Amino acid sequence: MIAAYASVSPDGLSDFNPGSTLILTVNNRHARRILAELSASLSETRRVMAVPDIIPLSGWLAQAADQLSFIPGSELASHTVDAFGSQFLWQRVIADVESDHALLDVAQAARLAAQADHLLDEWRIKVPAELETAEYQRFQVWRAHYRAMLADMDLEDGNLAYERIHGAMHGGLLSLPFTTLVLAGFNEVSPRFSSVLAAMQAQGIEVLALDSRQQKAGDLRRVAAPDPDHEWRMAARWAADNLRRHPAGRYAIVAARLEADVVLAHRSLRAALGADAEGRPVPYNIAVARPLAEWPLVRAALAWLRIVAQFAQKKYCAPADLGQALLAGGCAGDAREAPGRAAIDAFWRRQATTRVSLADFRRLLERHAPSLGAAWKLCEDAWPDQTGTADIDAWTRRFRLWLQALGFPGQAGLDSHAYQVVEAFDSLVDRLARQAPAVGPSGFSGAVAMLSRLARETPFQPQRDPGARLDVLGFLESEGGRWDGVWVLGLTDDVLPAVPKPNPFIPLAALRQANAPRATPDRELHWAQTMYDALLACAPEVLLSHALHEGESELRPSPFIAGLDIAEMAAQAVEQGACALEYVLDDHGPALQAGGKTRGGIGVIDTQARNPLWAFVKYRLGASQMVDYADISDQNARGIFLHRAIELVWRMVPDQQGLRDLQADGRLAGLLEQALRQAADECLQDYGAALRSLETARALRVLEEWLALEAARAPFRVRDVEQSYQWSHGPLELNLRLDRIDELHDGRLAVIDYKAGDSDIDPRPDWMRQRPVGLQLPFYAAVLAGEDQAVAALVLARLHARGIQVKGLVDGDYGLDGLSAVNEWPAFAGYTWDRLMSEWRHTIESLAREYAAGVARNESLRPDDIRFCDVLPFLRLTEEYRHAD
Repeated sequence: MIAAYASVSPDGLSDFNPGSTLILTVNNRHARRILAELSASLSETRRVMAVPDIIPLSGWLAQAADQLSFIPGSELASHTVDAFGSQFLWQRVIADVESDHALLDVAQAARLAAQADHLLDEWRIKVPAELETAEYQRFQVWRAHYRAMLADMDLEDGNLAYERIHGAMHGGLLSLPFTTLVLAGFNEVSPRFSSVLAAMQAQGIEVLALDSRQQKAGDLRRVAAPDPDHEWRMAARWAADNLRRHPAGRYAIVAARLEADVVLAHRSLRAALGADAEGRPVPYNIAVARPLAEWPLVRAALAWLRIVAQFAQKKYCAPADLGQALLAGGCAGDAREAPGRAAIDAFWRRQATTRVSLADFRRLLERHAPSLGAAWKLCEDAWPDQTGTADIDAWTRRFRLWLQALGFPGQAGLDSHAYQVVEAFDSLVDRLARQAPAVGPSGFSGAVAMLSRLARETPFQPQRDPGARLDVLGFLESEGGRWDGVWVLGLTDDVLPAVPKPNPFIPLAALRQANAPRATPDRELHWAQTMYDALLACAPEVLLSHALHEGESELRPSPFIAGLDIAEMAAQAVEQGACALEYVLDDHGPALQAGGKTRGGIGVIDTQARNPLWAFVKYRLGASQMVDYADISDQNARGIFLHRAIELVWRMVPDQQGLRDLQADGRLAGLLEQALRQAADECLQDYGAALRSLETARALRVLEEWLALEAARAPFRVRDVEQSYQWSHGPLELNLRLDRIDELHDGRLAVIDYKAGDSDIDPRPDWMRQRPVGLQLPFYAAVLAGEDQAVAALVLARLHARGIQVKGLVDGDYGLDGLSAVNEWPAFAGYTWDRLMSEWRHTIESLAREYAAGVARNESLRPDDIRFCDVLPFLRLTEEYRHAD
């Protein structure tokens, strides 16, 4: 209750004349709550009730502004901009004024400036010259430019509109259609609002305050939980037990950090509440609004508009943007053609496509998603001559037309939440159209970006489920509510009271003098005390909980509850329904059947050595992480280009003597240019001319340095380039592809594998371990090579602009520096070459038998083994298993 005004009880509201009474609430939530309470008072004897107008303060200010616009001499601007338009103009002003000074975050500066502008007027803050700070002086420059821009554009923001209404009230320009005003939910009244109320009283209007004071809880308990996760589970179990015991009761969980804990809240509640007698999940309402842009249908609409913008302006589009739209759906053939749209997206990822032409996109749609293809043609037919610069309201009309042509929001029936989302998005488009006076003309991409930004800044929450008897709310949402029982969690000393957050553009001394909100510790303490008292009056039973630890941090209880005894029995009671978990360790799958093809080549054996479960999931179950979209600067594209160029060179040069002849005759440069040109045509087709020229020049330097080493080594003949081999072991059949195999001067072979990255290629850590990895070269040397031509050198060659590096093992001297003899490696001391080959052969065949037998243990020798694992969720690394002693 506000002490300055006489109070009225909630029951007394029905006695007022509804035609001359206005109930003014602090927000929409309070307005709905009062209306619900009045409706609940209906009975068999009183089935109908005339209800006075119940509107929030913001709604009344909008009504007053509309009324004022019809009064001569009110001097209203032609247009009023909302908070989004105001932020847009603040950003424009700050960017213009600070064009010679770099600001880290113009958007954040604009938000704080708009807040400071409102605070100065709402709390009538005066800043004497001796208190002015450099930040305040700079803000005043921005404010002057902002007000001048509004005047030049004949615009008015919400703050200026409020000031105009304030002046009209004191000037007697506004005649109000009510004689009684009831304030509801106002714990305090700002100086500007107080002045407006005083003007109303001067006109003879009676101002009252709704007395929302309720009796404090009779059953008040404090609960301490080990951590926030346990605290949520305890609260959820308490709610589930009460709902079962009292089917007609209404309960609430109030969380200090609900937005941050919303995922944990859903998980805990679903586990605790379970299903009803008909197998449906027990409903509950959780009062957390997400940005509208995060809701699936809105995300789909924005994605489609982005690709329309790209195609209409450039005639091509990035696969990542196309994939986002295709996977989001919300279009013609939504559910029916979802597999086809996913296949298109997967095709671009596998092919490392960096951009898609409009013609290619049409062809893929015709093949995989014909319904969408027909809708896309309608959309294309609608955009000619409609993609140039236009006012934002014209863009919104075009957006609706194109989305309608694409079949948005899809052909399936919408459930309640989806229907509400579509309605909210439609309202959002209308709101964007109303920004036209502030925004002015915009290009296509700019208009789509503005709609996306507005969707990100607009919170949305579906309407409350009326059948739910459990509400999950934040502090502000709970104020004024009434339930049969409430659990308040998260009451630590950094939450209640919270840390002050004074506006940096207004001097702290001025904020303190005006007693502005969020400015000082005393102000936060007062707000916290008011909130705490309101929480204690929400229900006859109130449980107040806090966590003792969060991670490695020790937490302390809020000072408001620190004096209460901890109810140990309460914490135990909510856990009594827990049951012991049973663990079954199953690390074997079915054995591999003969005749089945296994994809992956040597990767199967290599992955089995790193983690058997990874190998089973990837190659037996066929599950793996979807590869990311290709990037034009992707290092893999550079490696593919370099590999292809070297392959072309050695397909034209048969041996070392041929290489030396080309060098001697001066023909090597022409051959390299030819090979690089062909490789670039095949691998760098998406590169621009400048980038392609740079990559070709870089590759030329690398090839020249590598071929100089090749010419200086012992004589050799190139036997195979990019050759495929097949190997069978029991039911397992694998294909292997090697970069190059040379026949050396003594008739033995050298196996060469190129690496294009800049990381160290030393194979010792991989090849000397008990279960060796990086097995491509050892696999060939130990398993595939025939007895008539044994392998004598395993060569890893790093080809990079920073330098050529050669590593590996060799049995002899073939003129390549960097190769080591077997006995030079610690793990192979005393080994002969043949013994090492024999052990590797035994290890590889053992790994092959493991894989074929279905061994799928979830174990790795070292953390780096799964560094690049593409099935990590299957490994469930965060779970702890109880093992037998």
